Amino acid sequence: MVLCPNRSTVLRLIQKTTEKHPEWKLGKKALQKSFYFFNLKHNTFSFKWANFGPMSGEIQQIVRDLDAAGRIKIEPVRTGNSNAVLQSIKYVSNNHTLIIPSELDNKLDDTVQFVAEKDSRTLELLASVHFWAIRNHNDEDVTEYVHHILDELKPDANFTKEDVEFAIHTLKEQHLLF
Repeated sequence: MVLCPNRSTVLRLIQKTTEKHPEWKLGKKALQKSFYFFNLKHNTFSFKWANFGPMSGEIQQIVRDLDAAGRIKIEPVRTGNSNAVLQSIKYVSNNHTLIIPSELDNKLDDTVQFVAEKDSRTLELLASVHFWAIRNHNDEDVTEYVHHILDELKPDANFTKEDVEFAIHTLKEQHLLF
């Protein structure tokens, strides 16, 4: 079975996380943020701002298609909070071989290494901070600028200035910002 390149890329990332980090709960939000960071170096998907930070409609559709085709399994995850609806996406092993260029596969490895084991809130913070930090064209203090925007757009997330500073520091360490 031959998948389109973007579907293969999404499926390969899910496969890598399933195999290398089987206990990590890769949910839809974490998958979106994983591809947001992957996309910084491989501009494959388009992202726009949404309720939970940068999101790609194409990735959402690919996940639905892969689930319908039985290539992935999406399961609910029990949490201590009855209002929380979390899901875990796992690769379904089969006889199909994924053919993906080694350069792309290596970039997926880098992405998985960066995002794996981080909870979805942390990934949401990192992606949201990056999304707005690169849009700061007013020479304002980046922390103040991003915190102000996130406080306005995502008040329920309760991201503090310290959270934003942590995210900026982490992104700089990973050479993903400035």
